[in-house]
Amino acid sequence: MDAHSLASPDLFARRLRDLCGELARGDYDNIDSLFAMTADAEAPETVRELAEAFGSMAVQIEAREFRLGEMLAELKEANRRLEDANRNITSENADLKTQVQRLVIEIDQTRKEREVAGIIETDYFKALQERAQAMRQRHSTASPHKSERT
Repeated sequence: MDAHSLASPDLFARRLRDLCGELARGDYDNIDSLFAMTADAEAPETVRELAEAFGSMAVQIEAREFRLGEMLAELKEANRRLEDANRNITSENADLKTQVQRLVIEIDQTRKEREVAGIIETDYFKALQERAQAMRQRHSTASPHKSERT
């Protein structure tokens, strides 16, 4: 075995280690070098197999990151729609509160009118009205006599 063939496995192993370090940091720029290493006949079989395994993992991770990115975008859009819906509901609630307050006032007014009508239609109230009318008439007829006396 010559020096080149002894160094070659170490060089491949270091290169594989460096590429895996890049992948671990989320840097996929050199992933093609990792896939090229799987087909390099000069690379030791173990290094080719590891490169294949790491390449497969990198593809799966990249696909997961892509799906997660899409899901994050969907969640952000759903959140925006929920915030819009919340603003609309808050506005509608304020409008409904105002309408309820108006209805309460209308109900109170209607109840008052009904209660007043119930009172003025009683025989007792009618008798009081008649007595008040009679008192006014006596008072109005009595007033001219007073002014004549003074």
